[in-house]
Amino acid sequence: MPKSITDLLQRRSDLSTFLVHLTRRFRGGEARDNLLSILETHTLEARSVYGMGKRLARLDEETKKSQLVVCYTETPLEHVWMMCEDIENRPGRFAPYGLAVTKTWARRHSVNPVWYLDMTRGHDWLTGPVDDLVDLARKGYANRIASDGSLESLAAKDSQAAKIAPFIEQMGKPVSIRKEWWWEREWRHVGDQIILWQDLVAVFAPEEDHEPLMIDVRERLQALSRATGDIDEINLLDPRWGLERMIASLARVPASDVGPFPF
Repeated sequence: MPKSITDLLQRRSDLSTFLVHLTRRFRGGEARDNLLSILETHTLEARSVYGMGKRLARLDEETKKSQLVVCYTETPLEHVWMMCEDIENRPGRFAPYGLAVTKTWARRHSVNPVWYLDMTRGHDWLTGPVDDLVDLARKGYANRIASDGSLESLAAKDSQAAKIAPFIEQMGKPVSIRKEWWWEREWRHVGDQIILWQDLVAVFAPEEDHEPLMIDVRERLQALSRATGDIDEINLLDPRWGLERMIASLARVPASDVGPFPF
């Protein structure tokens, strides 16, 4: 009898059930403060332009908004530590602060995987057409077929190129510098994303900061006259932990029973 693909995929350790969003220092704000802001406002802000539509984003503010994204990685939880490493030639470094949601939740809320196209010289047969679409939209030549069958002109922000460009990245070596970030297995959402505490699988922070972080969250919420009870339901993980330690924490195993040696 044929087996369910869902059951089979759940046994593959290289495919994660979760997506992770990590914070970092941004415009003077520390990574920890950015995480506190997410927990306080229930909002992941789309602050950066990524994808192959960067030339579109330079046209005007409205078109730029169409290219602002929130980023996730489908790195398995036990390997999230790697995303926080200081990696050569990587722009910016993620801190061990962030959150995890299920991939199913993300798909329900318009989060999509990024498509990586080879731009190595001589292999640009995929990136070339995408660049052409972006240039056509940028120069005002974007169209679609109207209900009456005629061609309808589109503003750059509403063009087909603007819709797909945030979900397309390049990989390879066009000249001297190699761009290889496909291993991050990134997913993106265009625009700000609302995320409630009940949507969270876990919150990431260094173990020594778990209790202080929750105290700060409560204080910030109380200052806004908002209830803080639900904050106790948030699972706290350290991205530096191994899988067994994470499972123990998610299962609410007492600290005295975690690890092979009893206290």
